[in-house]
Amino acid sequence: MTRLAALVVGGDLSAWQTLGFPVVGDAVCVADVAVHITSGSTGVLGWSFVSGRVGHVSIDGIPTDLVVEAPCAPGATSRLGATTVVGLDHVVVNTDDPSRTCAAIERELGLPVRRVRELGNGATQTFHKADNTVIEVVSGPHITHTGAQLWGMVASVDDIEGFVSDASARLGDTVVSRAKPAVQPGRMIATVRADAGLGIPFALMSPHVRASRGD
Repeated sequence: MTRLAALVVGGDLSAWQTLGFPVVGDAVCVADVAVHITSGSTGVLGWSFVSGRVGHVSIDGIPTDLVVEAPCAPGATSRLGATTVVGLDHVVVNTDDPSRTCAAIERELGLPVRRVRELGNGATQTFHKADNTVIEVVSGPHITHTGAQLWGMVASVDDIEGFVSDASARLGDTVVSRAKPAVQPGRMIATVRADAGLGIPFALMSPHVRASRGD
């Protein structure tokens, strides 16, 4: 399987530490994905995958490294304050042409399209499933740049209400939103606001809810 190994994010490492992530060198681990923080331009600047190949490719304009091993152990969890991050739920890619971008993801990473969701007004979400996360490709009239760009990410935590309560007590009510029902049934989501200083869109969700099976 193809596994997301790391992301490169421009911004302030201390902002991630203040939010509650333990820092090792220039990185934080979001479950089993290393997030390397670099000074300079903000935003999600690149990513790397363990995929059985080694080298550097461009996925519709996104710098992509193919590596032998990842910095964080497969299946690892990580801490976020008093909360446990159990997985990187998904990474969002914005594109002006989902067919072109999704074809590049399948060609370079071997990840076929799993599902397409119509959002209305010409906007779509297209999903590719890696071993440890989902790549969500978003397109629509609101995307005005040419090519694909990494945009943001969502992590899953074991206690989202506990995290919101802890973050509000430590950092104030303007840093993290209240948890609210997510699009996925049975899940909750809270947004880390710009006041946190991460420099990218970042949100937290409660874990996946397994569908019940009748006898």
